Amino acid sequence: MEGVRSTVIGTWSFSRHPVEEAGKLLNNHATSAIDAVEKGLNVAEENELYGPCIVGRGGPRNSAGFLELDAAIMSGKDLNLGAVTAIRGITRPVSVARKVMEESPHSMLTGEGATSFAVSKGFVIDQELMKSRESRAEDTKCEQSYVCTVHDTLGLLALDTSGNVCSGVTTSGKPNKHPGRVGDSALPGCGFYADSTAGASCCTGDGDEILKFCPSFLAVHYMKQGKSPEEACSQVIKDIVKKLSESSKSIEMAILALNIKGEHGASATFTEWKDPLTGDIYNGFPYTVWREGNQRVQTVLAKARD
Repeated sequence: MEGVRSTVIGTWSFSRHPVEEAGKLLNNHATSAIDAVEKGLNVAEENELYGPCIVGRGGPRNSAGFLELDAAIMSGKDLNLGAVTAIRGITRPVSVARKVMEESPHSMLTGEGATSFAVSKGFVIDQELMKSRESRAEDTKCEQSYVCTVHDTLGLLALDTSGNVCSGVTTSGKPNKHPGRVGDSALPGCGFYADSTAGASCCTGDGDEILKFCPSFLAVHYMKQGKSPEEACSQVIKDIVKKLSESSKSIEMAILALNIKGEHGASATFTEWKDPLTGDIYNGFPYTVWREGNQRVQTVLAKARD
């Protein structure tokens, strides 16, 4: 699409390197938003250092001691999507999700079925990821380092020069979750959504609460109605907080959005967050941005909305 500058944005300040990788790929105009999102998320999935971020192979185990991952990806061009939940033994779950989208008649696979599908598509089971926590003594100490006040999901949104958007997410889920537990991240409309007539969105936070509201779909819906990404995100948070206030409940979450003009925005319900990788404290929700023509990935701070 003439005049469109490719753009990538990611949840949290620790998304800098995944966003940077996605941006490098989009510098090559032959690369699609889907390619960029997948490869960007792979950066974190394959690196154990992202474990304290509740992402990838280094993430927290479930209550039975096993690592179960959720991931999803969606093409805004045709609304096709793929998702895997509670998948074990696979290093790059978002790449399996893409295979579900492109090479299966299904949209979501879970548990053993997701793992067997991955193997059928050439993915190799990492036996280290199949071990329980009891056989990995170092996990006990690592579990204590997880920052759980906000339940992190790594989400990337991308716009390519053809005007197509993509939303992708990956997470190891809530620490010490019950085996088979699935939060909002890999559920379409809840943790992610994309529609190239308007834009894309993704969420992060307490997935057991987020999935009740389909916020990512709502953000895209509001952008279709003409709201900017920031206005859309703010309206979603306002809607959710208002509903929860009726029963004196609260929620910890953040939402991110990108429209087809390359404009971006976010909103959150929390006022402070500590980066588990750097120790930096942010007074709001930090997200990262790469735009074609810029030399560096920037960090933007979205303040909490009432």
